[in-house]
Amino acid sequence: MRTVARDLTVASRHATTSAKSAALPRSAEAGFSMVDVLIGSLILMAAVMVHSATVLSVQRMSASAAERGVAVETLARFVERMRADLDWAGLYARLRPLSMESTGDTTLSRLGVDLKLTTRPVTSYYGDFTVPTSLGQVTILVQVPSINVGGVAALRENVSAPRYGLPYDLNGDGAITGDSRNADYLGLPIVVHLRWQRPARRAQEVVLATWLRGQR
Repeated sequence: MRTVARDLTVASRHATTSAKSAALPRSAEAGFSMVDVLIGSLILMAAVMVHSATVLSVQRMSASAAERGVAVETLARFVERMRADLDWAGLYARLRPLSMESTGDTTLSRLGVDLKLTTRPVTSYYGDFTVPTSLGQVTILVQVPSINVGGVAALRENVSAPRYGLPYDLNGDGAITGDSRNADYLGLPIVVHLRWQRPARRAQEVVLATWLRGQR
């Protein structure tokens, strides 16, 4: 009887030890499962954040491209308004006082955005020209060549000014000279800067170099 009791006790202890041994892997397995879920959640959150950032970036880029498109279209309309100006003979005289050149560009060769230049309200040029409100504050600068010789600033055709496409026969007489062409130009080179700035945003600018042509 004692032998049987001893055997039962040993068997019971063995069963208890086996049960504990079986429970340990299940507990560790549950712990690993929680870690896996946590890591998976973090990865999913990171992926969602990256996706959201990408979507926002694309939306901003699209909005910026659309805004720039509106600015380019507005600049083109402004140039067409200049082409339709009925006072062709007096156009250069009106534009020259409003014009200015980039600091340090003594060769008149630089063509591009220059936010240091002073731009003016659109009404300084044409009171009937409208700009889209979506661009915020819109200002314009029309640059025209003005070459100083002997203390006299004038429109001259023989000067080297790559930005304006000069030298060029401005009055169509077949000769390119250093004489003033203020009163007899048939072609007028211009560079137009259109700058816009929305609230809490930095200023942006588009630039166009072109020619105006007319008959006197």
